[in-house]
Amino acid sequence: MRKETLTPAEGIRLEALLGHLEQLLPEAGQRAEFRRVALQEPPPALRLNPLRPQPAALRQWLETRAEAVPWCGQSFVLADSERRLGCTLEHALGAFYLQAKAPSLAVEALDPQPGERVLDLAAAPGGKATQIAARLGNTGLLVANEPAASRLPALVGNLERCGAGNAVLTKAPGVLLARCFHNYFDRVLLDAPCSGDGVLCKDTRMLSYWSPEEAGHKAEQQKGLLRAAFHMLRPGGVLVYSTCSLSLIENEEVLAAFMRRQGQAAEVLSAPSIEGAPLPPELAARYPADFARMRRVWPHLHRTEGAFVAVLRKREATAWKVVEGDAAAWDETPDEAAAAPVQAALEGWWGFELGLPADQALVLEGRHLTMEPRLAAGMRAHLPSFVRAGLHLARRQKEHYYLSQGMVALWGDRMRGRRVHLDWPQVHALFRGEAVVLDPPVAERGEVLCSFGEWTVCWGLIEEQGRRLKGMVPKWARKPELESLV
Repeated sequence: MRKETLTPAEGIRLEALLGHLEQLLPEAGQRAEFRRVALQEPPPALRLNPLRPQPAALRQWLETRAEAVPWCGQSFVLADSERRLGCTLEHALGAFYLQAKAPSLAVEALDPQPGERVLDLAAAPGGKATQIAARLGNTGLLVANEPAASRLPALVGNLERCGAGNAVLTKAPGVLLARCFHNYFDRVLLDAPCSGDGVLCKDTRMLSYWSPEEAGHKAEQQKGLLRAAFHMLRPGGVLVYSTCSLSLIENEEVLAAFMRRQGQAAEVLSAPSIEGAPLPPELAARYPADFARMRRVWPHLHRTEGAFVAVLRKREATAWKVVEGDAAAWDETPDEAAAAPVQAALEGWWGFELGLPADQALVLEGRHLTMEPRLAAGMRAHLPSFVRAGLHLARRQKEHYYLSQGMVALWGDRMRGRRVHLDWPQVHALFRGEAVVLDPPVAERGEVLCSFGEWTVCWGLIEEQGRRLKGMVPKWARKPELESLV
């Protein structure tokens, strides 16, 4: 949230913060340029979601009208006039996630591979978690942890909208989660809670409380989280520590303390190469030479918010002082028998095959058919902080299963069942929650898929002798004023 006018106290803190951060830049010209852009809101950016089938026209539109992000092939920066991206059909369908340039660097540095076990230790609101799920291709396991209950709805909503079926959601402080996951994950992302001094360009609220002392309090919390994150990483695995802070206090100082404690158990790897501003020699000399492999994203160099990224590799196993379980020993098998006839009925009715990855399973929970990682069964049974798993695909109403928006978005383009083709005013009406009158009417009542151009936008019900279409657009996807990029 940006404030046009700062209070006198906020103005004093702003000057103190800019002076604090300017010391990290090696040249007077860069310091002046950083100060000039410090409060300039960066242009809007988005990241395409490859989990959703996308018409080629969307990427073509972006490649001709937007600037590609050099370190992330799915990310684009748009013109300032495109700030209503959240009101578009493409956003509602999960075709992209609104994400600034800077945050995407952390997941690119993490480099998750299909089939791996990955932990996002502070996952809400879900930008990096959905990026990880896409890099995994909905295979393997993504544990998306969020300790704050108030932030869970946003995380759940974004994972659902983006079609992340390989996620297990947990709610626990990182140090408690480490009591159950011992040397377990192939990769861990710790996007640590921080003072947020790097996002000053788009959110000035931190000026109401910022001080070096407050940043120091955050750093103590970050040190504990980093130790927990590192313990949960398997030997040979990769950990990325990132913040939206630029200061030494919350970055190099945290990592220096961590490395002194870990000794030879950790090594620093190179983060992706980007245009940078190395620390002035007198500051760089405080830290080991391999700290030069860490990266800062500067607002004046990259036209985005500030960020910091460091990549570590774990050389040997670690121990945790409190043990409450061992995820590696949770060998429960998901109950797929009950879901099998539901899957067969849906595939027969809609004329397609799910074709789930081998490490994912279909599970019937009450009235809901869910796609989830096979490893979720053990976590559901043993993990105290377990919240939910997977992606809802269908819901039972009486004896019939109706498709979820997530299932339509993931597999709608492959379904060969009944379909109606809509024009833009009709699509707009459906996303306002209104029914559509069909003229001419269709042949018979019942379920249909609703298409607009190359998009399968939702499923619906034909009523009243084929004259009325009720589109089942979920409330979270509805938009009173719908637009489209393409």
